[in-house]
Amino acid sequence: MLKIKQVLLVLFVFTITFSFAQEDKIVPAKKVDIADMVKDVQIIRKNEDNFKMVWWIPLEYWEVSIGDSNLGQSGVLEQITRIFEGYTLVCTINTDISPFGGLIKKSSKIQLKDTKGNIYDEIKDEEIPDEYESMLTSMKPAMAQMLGQFGKQMEFHVFPEKAKDGTLMAAPLSKGEFTVLFNETEEFKFKLPLSSLVEKKECPKDGELLNGNWEFCPWHGKKLKLQTK
Repeated sequence: MLKIKQVLLVLFVFTITFSFAQEDKIVPAKKVDIADMVKDVQIIRKNEDNFKMVWWIPLEYWEVSIGDSNLGQSGVLEQITRIFEGYTLVCTINTDISPFGGLIKKSSKIQLKDTKGNIYDEIKDEEIPDEYESMLTSMKPAMAQMLGQFGKQMEFHVFPEKAKDGTLMAAPLSKGEFTVLFNETEEFKFKLPLSSLVEKKECPKDGELLNGNWEFCPWHGKKLKLQTK
């Protein structure tokens, strides 16, 4: 088994062949700001006393968080990639916060919806490889220890890697989107590519660096340009 405690510490301290347009420039993993990536892959929503979180954990997250560390250099990243590749991993919380500060876990049906509207259910436990299941089992108590009550509320959901048309359903560097559904109705939508993985573009008016997925500056209306041009 991997050096699971070390890997999880790195993972939760930060808690937290691709196709892309020619005009976009991908940021090397070692230069990606992990805090920016966390914002990209986590969606948090609070409605009165209810708290929901969706945390998509793509392989690129592991590469950014541990790829340039001693763990990455010792081969742990390669082991994680081997175990987790071929699937889409999502972590969720759905809980009510009581008036006294306690958390009341709510049951949820979690599904994925691809960009064409096709809906996918979770892969059945018996269809998940033993090594994959073992990793998830090891992560649960670690989350509870590191994140307290909220860590105990977290649930893992494993989905297929590919959509019905054979394309990657949740590829961080592809153009498009995918959606996590709570109880078939409430949508948590991830826009792709993740902005943290795309080099920021420059406004020709004042030189400000803006979201690399944008085409125009929202303040000046000017077409953004790559920093290298």
